[in-house]
Amino acid sequence: MDARATGLGLTSVQEINALPREMAEALYLRLVPGELQRRLEISPSTLCRPDGARLVRVTAPEDRPWARVEVRAEPGDRDPMLLVDVEMSAMSVPELAFVQINDPAAPRYGIDRDAGGHDTLFGTASRNLDEEARAMRDGLAPGQVRRGLGMLARVLQCMEAFCGIIGKDLYLIDPLFYHSAILYERRGCGYIMGREIMELIHEQFSQTGALTRGLDGATPFRAPGAGLTVRGRSWALHDGVAGPEGYTSGAMPKKKKPLHARVRKPMPRKPPKVEVPKTAYRRRPKHPRAGGSASEIAREIAREIE
Repeated sequence: MDARATGLGLTSVQEINALPREMAEALYLRLVPGELQRRLEISPSTLCRPDGARLVRVTAPEDRPWARVEVRAEPGDRDPMLLVDVEMSAMSVPELAFVQINDPAAPRYGIDRDAGGHDTLFGTASRNLDEEARAMRDGLAPGQVRRGLGMLARVLQCMEAFCGIIGKDLYLIDPLFYHSAILYERRGCGYIMGREIMELIHEQFSQTGALTRGLDGATPFRAPGAGLTVRGRSWALHDGVAGPEGYTSGAMPKKKKPLHARVRKPMPRKPPKVEVPKTAYRRRPKHPRAGGSASEIAREIAREIE
């Protein structure tokens, strides 16, 4: 399928969306790690498991430069195990606009709906403070409705492979939260304009920094000592300790690794010629020097055989 797509000369998400439905879905399945496909027994040709239940949903409007891929453990599950949004940026560069990874067996936290039942956009538009506090106490980070599956690195690798289909070696990621930016940074992402912001945040969470002084316990998310961990900082920033605008770092670029950096194959070559140095010998004196001590004689012999 990749070879066929390469032959088509695809250069954008919108061009993939314009392909026949089965071909477009097969290409978007590249965004799903193989380990998850095998775990759920997903057929690449039908996107279903052996009993016929469809577990992968691809939303890719023909006239839009974006697509969404959702994978569920069961067709009726509320939360996907994996949700990936991809789009083309204004610079014609692919962007990993949103990633959500959930363990369906883990407890759920209703941070995505406020008290009135309205969508909070994962806490970015409005908030459910009680559910957020419960999630924070149980070790989750902002924006999480369940704990994850530890496969973010694999999703990024899949995004790299997907970019290769449309002839791109660079893509952007737009993290919603401070901890997200740190996770992406640890996996090789850089910054376009946000590095100074991240460094300033780090500086202000120092022992005498302004953000540390804001951790006064006024809310559960601003507990003293929260600045000592990435998760604690992220909750405090989400709660507005840095001001109403909260956290923002802008898009983060991720460059596709060159082939030689991922697959190292030995190149056939002749073994290097080994030059063996010739040993120069000097004639040993038949008799020790006059007046020479035993130690001096030993040193002389040592110099001769070095």
